[in-house]
Amino acid sequence: MQKPFKPIDEQIKILQSRNVLVTNINLARRVLQYENYYYVINGYKDPFINSTIPNDFYRPGTTFLEILSLYSFDRRLREIILPELLRIEHCVKARIIDIFSERHGNNHTSYLRPDSFNTSNFENFTRVNTLIFELLRLIDKQKNRHNAIHHYLNKYGFIPLWVLSKVMTFGKLNSFYGCMLLQDKTAVAHSFHLEADTFKALVDFLAVFRNKCAHGERIYCHSKDQPSPRPIPNLPLHDALNIPKNEKGYKFGKRDILALLIAMKFFLQPNHYQKLIRRIDFALNKKLSKRLSSIPPDNIRHIMGLLNDWTKLASINISQKGRR
Repeated sequence: MQKPFKPIDEQIKILQSRNVLVTNINLARRVLQYENYYYVINGYKDPFINSTIPNDFYRPGTTFLEILSLYSFDRRLREIILPELLRIEHCVKARIIDIFSERHGNNHTSYLRPDSFNTSNFENFTRVNTLIFELLRLIDKQKNRHNAIHHYLNKYGFIPLWVLSKVMTFGKLNSFYGCMLLQDKTAVAHSFHLEADTFKALVDFLAVFRNKCAHGERIYCHSKDQPSPRPIPNLPLHDALNIPKNEKGYKFGKRDILALLIAMKFFLQPNHYQKLIRRIDFALNKKLSKRLSSIPPDNIRHIMGLLNDWTKLASINISQKGRR
C-alpha cells in the first residue's frame, strides 16, 4: 500500500512527534522543500533512531540540524571522493590501453579477436566472445554519433583502443581487463604494485563507489547498505594500520570507507592522496563531529571504519607496505 503524500508542515510535525527538535521551522521547510524528506530524513536517520516500534522514535536531544549535518557531510564526502575516482578511472584506462595496444596493435579488426584474450577454458571463451560482440556492436552504434569513432573509421578504417575506450564505461573496461591474457593483466597490475587478482578486486570495489558518487547515493554507510558487499582483499596496509581483528578477520577496512581509501592509495599520486585524506579528515573531524550532540561522533567514524589513526594512510609508503 502506498503511503499518502504529506505536506511539508505535516512532515515537520511528524518529526517533532517522534522526538526530533526542530528549532528553526523556516529552515526545515526550505530544506525539505528543496532536498526532499526521503533523501534527508529517511536516508540519514538511522544513527539517531532509538526505537522503531511502533514508529521511528529518535534518541533524546536529536535535532533536525544533526540529521541535516550528516546528510550534508555525505554529500561533501561524495564531492571530495568523486574527482579522485575519476582521476583513478582515467589512470587505470590509460595503463590498460597502453599495455594491450603495445602487445596487440591498434586495429580493432585485429585486436578484437579471441586470440588477443584468455580463452583457456569454455567459460573464458564464452566471456571473451561476448565481450568482442558487445564492443563491435558498440562501434557500430557509435560510428555515426561519436566524432572520434566516425573520424577514425572514415579516415583509417579502424578504431584504436584508446578511441574505443571513450565510449566504454569504467565497468566495461574493467570487464575488458578481466578477459585479458594473464601476462597482460599482470603487467597492468604490477605498474600499480599489485598482483592481477588483487588489482581486479580493488578496481571492482572502486567502480561501485564511482557509480554511487556519480548518482548521488549515500556512501558513508556503504558497508551497511548492501546485504553482502564484496570486500577488498587482505593487504599489508591493513596490518600497517593496526586494524583490530575478530574471528571473521579485520573489523574495519574491508567493505567501508576505510576500505575505499585503502584501495585508492594504490592508484593516486602521493600529493593527491594526501590532500584527499586531509579534506576527509577536516569534513569528518573538524565539521561534522562538532555538529553532533545526541550521538557520539565515534558512532559515525565506526560506520565508516575511520577509527584509530587512519590518517596515517597518507604517509605509508605503498611500495613497502601495500604490495601483495
